[in-house]
Amino acid sequence: MPIEEIIDYINSIESKLTERSDNREKLLLMSRELIRLCGETISLSHRHKKEEAIKKYEEAIKKAKDIENIVSNYPELLYGDVGTSFQELAEASIILSFYFDVKLNLPEDLGIPDTYYITGIADSIGEMRRSVLELLRKDGNITEADKILGYMDNLYETLWKLEYPKSLVPGLRQKIDQLRRIIEETRHDVFLASLKI
Repeated sequence: MPIEEIIDYINSIESKLTERSDNREKLLLMSRELIRLCGETISLSHRHKKEEAIKKYEEAIKKAKDIENIVSNYPELLYGDVGTSFQELAEASIILSFYFDVKLNLPEDLGIPDTYYITGIADSIGEMRRSVLELLRKDGNITEADKILGYMDNLYETLWKLEYPKSLVPGLRQKIDQLRRIIEETRHDVFLASLKI
């Protein structure tokens, strides 16, 4: 048995595995930072702080490019928090364009896989519910709230058509089930608000 060949192989691969492990640790830190920046972008958007939201979003895009550079060399590391960070970036992109007159960045603009963008779209519908509730609570603006509910419905119907097996868009089916409930609750809230007029 060629024991020496096996030992030589193990010795030759050790440095590559160490390098991969180091990059994995870097990616975890960078991904958590990207998730934080996207969360801040969304929060600032809800508070109508356009300039601050755009600034955080620009930082998020830079961070995503750094992540993309590492992932291009280690595609096997695109999972867990790394995938979640790309999903959060998609959500932040959608919410930023939803609130402000800024260009919507699509997956090819952001350099992220379509699957994470799709699940980011699903998550953005929940953020739109937050906008509806704020409109009803602060302004009693049922017309605008109903308009946003229409957007939520349209996105839900479009996503529902993509309900592929889990292997193609992981997590989408579960998100679609949650969205059905979110939209029905939002519809009920708008209806109750309309009765108070």
